[in-house]
Amino acid sequence: MKRSAQRRRVTVRGRAGEDGGAYAVPAVDKALDILELLGEASPGMSLTGIADALGRTKQEIYRVLVRLQDRGYLVRDEAQVYRLSTKLFEIGSRNAGTQFLTARAMPHMERLSRRLRESCHLTIVVQNHMLVVTRAEGNADVMLAVRIGATFGLHQRVSGLVALAMLPEHRRREYWRQSGEPDAAVVACEERLDRIRRQGYAHDDSPIVVGVKDCAAPVLDAAAGLLGVLCVSHLCRRDDPDEHADIIAAVVATAGDIAAEFGPTAVRAGDDGDRVRGATP
Repeated sequence: MKRSAQRRRVTVRGRAGEDGGAYAVPAVDKALDILELLGEASPGMSLTGIADALGRTKQEIYRVLVRLQDRGYLVRDEAQVYRLSTKLFEIGSRNAGTQFLTARAMPHMERLSRRLRESCHLTIVVQNHMLVVTRAEGNADVMLAVRIGATFGLHQRVSGLVALAMLPEHRRREYWRQSGEPDAAVVACEERLDRIRRQGYAHDDSPIVVGVKDCAAPVLDAAAGLLGVLCVSHLCRRDDPDEHADIIAAVVATAGDIAAEFGPTAVRAGDDGDRVRGATP
């Protein structure tokens, strides 16, 4: 992750002490800055890297890091690299809406995994990120599995692109403004999002693993609000070159089955309204 990009993202969200007015709590803001920064740095970061990215001294940051580690929000390895623990995910997953969504989705996901023999996972939108909230294991001899609690930017994974495609135009504009991506990259991605909206799913090469395809479809409620995104990450197998069509059909159908748990079949999402919703019982 480039330092300039890190600083730009933190500045957009509001650095410690900025825009806080009379209610600013610098120590809390520093802690939140650190958590948000590490949420975007999947390999983790050192004390020096964190301080540089936030434009602060190591002395300012160290005590906050120690406290976050003591409370279980961060872990530090032997190389003195800090990473987020799963505690934030554990807290977030206690949300009734998330629990309701995963409970309704899991039977369908388990059937999908048995049918394809591949693992599948369900993600939800949390601010500008996708969060993996549950998964169902396949039974193939060789398969891929995504860690529950993993987070990534909306435009950084295929499932995130599906979610981004379902956002209304004003939400996408705000996302791109905060991302710091160059205009040319945004235009190219918007063309890709338009294709996803038209076909109702995405099936593309994994942006992080060579030889892997990601197939993702949105789970929409009756008002076309985005509840989550269902995804299967699968290897490209030599012995079954025609499996892609089967996987796409199965993922799209299963996303529809999950959506049916929340009411009538959702209409295809356009650009009207706010389509990201929380699942509520």
